[in-house]
Amino acid sequence: MACVARVGSFCMAVGLLFVINASASAQRRQLVQDDYLLRVFKRADARHRSARRNLEAILRDQPEFWRELHAVAARIGIEPAWLLNVIACESLFDPDARNPLPGQTASGLLQFIERTARRLGTTTGEVRRMSPVEQLRPIEMYLEPFKGRLKSLSDLYMAVFRGRIIEGGDEVVVVDSLKEPRIYALNKPLDLNGDNLITKGELSLAALSVGRFAPARLLQQGNGNNSYGRVALARGSGKRPQAAVKSPDSASHVISVRQSRPPLSTRSIYVRREKRSAAAGERRY
Repeated sequence: MACVARVGSFCMAVGLLFVINASASAQRRQLVQDDYLLRVFKRADARHRSARRNLEAILRDQPEFWRELHAVAARIGIEPAWLLNVIACESLFDPDARNPLPGQTASGLLQFIERTARRLGTTTGEVRRMSPVEQLRPIEMYLEPFKGRLKSLSDLYMAVFRGRIIEGGDEVVVVDSLKEPRIYALNKPLDLNGDNLITKGELSLAALSVGRFAPARLLQQGNGNNSYGRVALARGSGKRPQAAVKSPDSASHVISVRQSRPPLSTRSIYVRREKRSAAAGERRY
């Protein structure tokens, strides 16, 4: 009996040790992940600040832009925050942003290339001359065929980045440097972990790190109401989750990496504005 008891105690000790080790391992993985996310957000700080300034300028000149963007998102069936993040990453909310590289034509808020612009009944030159509110029309036209299939930020950015949606999770490869070396070279900054692959998760993390918008429901509710609707802005470098803010002019901290868990595994090199220098995203192929 004593032998059985000793065996039972030993088994319990082994089981407890396994649980403790597993817990410690999970904590280490979480710390590594948190550190990775914070470094990604830190690298995007300058672009985030530029995007924020440009958005504030748009809203001063065209306050209806906010309402119209929400309306477009509702008709397409996506979160406004997703579209805001993608625009921020692509153009830093610079409506006449243009890819300055030889042979590249990407232009406007969503960086349409010439071929895409013509398919939408316009040109990249005309897109750059459109106001931000006017550009929402071709943006909606572009996204309309994907209606009902955009289930996440990564799906939306995938549709913008490659013109199609690849099913699967954050680990799905969007660009492989061995199979598409030119596209990879143009978009290498989106390979956040340097493994020569760009994944869906990296797309969404890149967009989130620049835009830092999240659906208000994902953030802790402060006073309960968000007068700007379904979007909250998060910025800064703090680690604690903050309450949803009421407008792009309100201050809050960066989305908590533990709370929002942006996917680990993106697209955009930087372009300059025609009239002044500014970092922005571009169409890469």
